[in-house]
Amino acid sequence: MKSSDMSKRDALEIPSRDIKERISDCRGEYFLSIYSKVKNVVTHQLGNSKLEGIRGFVFHGEAGNGKTLMARVLAKELSLPLFFVDGSFIARELYGQSERQIVRVFSLAQRKNSLILIDDAESVFPDRDWMKGESWHVAQNNILFHQIDSLDTSKTCLIMTTNKYQLLDTALKDRLYQIPFPELDIHTAVEIAKMKCAERGVDPVAVIDRIKSNEGNFRSGRAIDKLVVEEYINQVGKGSN
Repeated sequence: MKSSDMSKRDALEIPSRDIKERISDCRGEYFLSIYSKVKNVVTHQLGNSKLEGIRGFVFHGEAGNGKTLMARVLAKELSLPLFFVDGSFIARELYGQSERQIVRVFSLAQRKNSLILIDDAESVFPDRDWMKGESWHVAQNNILFHQIDSLDTSKTCLIMTTNKYQLLDTALKDRLYQIPFPELDIHTAVEIAKMKCAERGVDPVAVIDRIKSNEGNFRSGRAIDKLVVEEYINQVGKGSN
């Protein structure tokens, strides 16, 4: 393999040892219950070549509610390489190059037990009707459908994430099992806030008070993270004097 090819592969494949997130760092009864189910399905299928397994999942919901996190944690806890795909990996200037990128992802992933993560899938594979049938999107999506249909479920599981579920191609929704990631409940929001405050050395009292007094504004991990950063700046900015 040429060195240039190896560097491309390294940019795509994330070894499980390089993933920092662990299940012990995750919070929320719903998140943990879904994680357990998905993990059991993936574990049941890997190595079982006689089984007609499902080809993967679509995680959908608001940004910052754990979709990408769950895929990374699964790869970490199952000691599987994660093949990460987003728009920047697929998008190419010349006609046909994007399709070859898609084929390359699946070919590399299925050489070993692995997970494929296509993040923000609607930006890469939007609904063909919504795109008014533009030929390059139709070709991209059709290549992906073929790769999914040919996926060896005893080796690889596909996970797609989207926070714009309505824009995702219907044919993808039909091929993969759909799992919603709802807004965080107040208990989970507080637990995540405590964890993020501890990571930054922030006194959590003010953060928790703001969450409890404005529950509707802090229903995602992203919103909580912004709040913790704001409080970090407030507390550190005051100095020790």
